[in-house]
Amino acid sequence: MLNEWPFNLNFGTTYYLEKEEALTNGRRGLTLVVGPQHPGSGHMRLFVVVDGDVIVDVVPDPGFVHRGIEKLGENRPYWMLIPLVEKASIMDSANIIYPTVLALEKGLALEPPPRAQYLRLIMAELTRIRTHLYDLSLLGIFLGHSTAFMWGFALQDLFAEVFAKITGARTTTAYLVPGGVRRDFKPEHVEAVERLLRKVEEKLKDFKTLFLDNPVTRARLENVGVLDAKRVTELGVVGPFARASGVDFDVRKAYPYDAYREFGVEPVVEKGGDAWARTVVRWGEIQASIALVRKALSELPGGDVIDNALLFKNPEYRREGISGVLGVYTYLYPEPGEWMGMAEATRGLSMTHLWTTGLQRVYRMRVVTPSWRNLLGMVEAMKSQRLADMPAVYMSFGYFPPEADR
Repeated sequence: MLNEWPFNLNFGTTYYLEKEEALTNGRRGLTLVVGPQHPGSGHMRLFVVVDGDVIVDVVPDPGFVHRGIEKLGENRPYWMLIPLVEKASIMDSANIIYPTVLALEKGLALEPPPRAQYLRLIMAELTRIRTHLYDLSLLGIFLGHSTAFMWGFALQDLFAEVFAKITGARTTTAYLVPGGVRRDFKPEHVEAVERLLRKVEEKLKDFKTLFLDNPVTRARLENVGVLDAKRVTELGVVGPFARASGVDFDVRKAYPYDAYREFGVEPVVEKGGDAWARTVVRWGEIQASIALVRKALSELPGGDVIDNALLFKNPEYRREGISGVLGVYTYLYPEPGEWMGMAEATRGLSMTHLWTTGLQRVYRMRVVTPSWRNLLGMVEAMKSQRLADMPAVYMSFGYFPPEADR
């Protein structure tokens, strides 16, 4: 560790390097400032201490996105929390709002009907596939593989078109609502999802050949940024990045919710603990999510997509559509108390804790996102690596700054 950061810390001045600083054990090191910039390291600043080209220490300085979601959530009616919270993860909108919706349902005493639960699962898993493709595309460009970046983003556009057809929005869909979902699937929507899965599977074969089977990709990731199961547990790493180190934990299996109770999700687990294992797990989860969506479509039950308690308050729902039910929220208040929801977002465990007082606005909202949990593991994995490997380690954790700076 540095005895003192070699920067000019006077207020109003720009940070700059002065000289090499003495490190412990008689060694010397130079501190580099990486970020914040976008694209690059994203909205994140890292103080990286190097000895030659070997990383000795990394001190993260997140907080450049200024989402302020938790504070904003205390000044809006509870039904406005859904489009607010999903901005923390953007691509992973269905999964990141899942805990908030589950928490609100507890406070409102609502239960989504079976069809709504299946539709939630379908949208959540489609969003998981899209988010993994997003992260793998960025991993490609971080390694200098621009074709993987462009191909991955082209695949994402197929998801955006289907989401727009179903929900009216391409990315942040606000599809889940307390008591159900915003819109039902029509037969043409089911057909669109099935066509999407067939097309994606076809293109993923080429993506795998081009990127994952590329020996250069494997050489850049294998034995880089290694964290064992004990260390990721100590650091609180979650999601596919913990499962890549052999930690067999997935909220969908350990604490299943909605239709996941019936599906028996089996997590994808690797034991390498390196950047390659973290990539392989996410690739495996794409395949697993495709299978889950297909199963849910084949077993999709009939019925309503919103809780009967809401329908009772507005029987005109079937004529007016979901907009008729949304009006019910304006005079339906959560019971006073504390309510918690937990779900497996694409990048790991996500949790929402609400304090309510019986009013339309929550007294306090606390959102715990996976990227914040994974930040410590990411910087730990960078230590002792070559400076040139830092981008590979960074994106092998799929770190998304807005999730942390919420």
